[in-house]
Amino acid sequence: MQPPYNYPYQHAQERKGRGLGLVLIAIGLILMIIAVVLAYMEYVNASPLDKYLGSSPSINGVLELIGYVTYKSVFIVIIAWIGSMIMARGVQSYVGQGR
Repeated sequence: MQPPYNYPYQHAQERKGRGLGLVLIAIGLILMIIAVVLAYMEYVNASPLDKYLGSSPSINGVLELIGYVTYKSVFIVIIAWIGSMIMARGVQSYVGQGR
């Protein structure tokens, strides 16, 4: 059975950007790991609950806690999103379909 026309390994000599692809994949993986570590550290660290809510929770403390969690979450999501985009471009460059 013949491989498809655009099979990436059919013409190995035409593939370019293999080294750049590996570098981009590594950078993307590092950013994804950083996002996971930051998310885990925020999950384990419960000090914002004590800081914002204290002994008697008020609506102001709850709103401040929601704002804190929101900006931390958005920051982590943006890091993971950028890491996944870089990793996808690295895979495309390594395989040779991103031309």
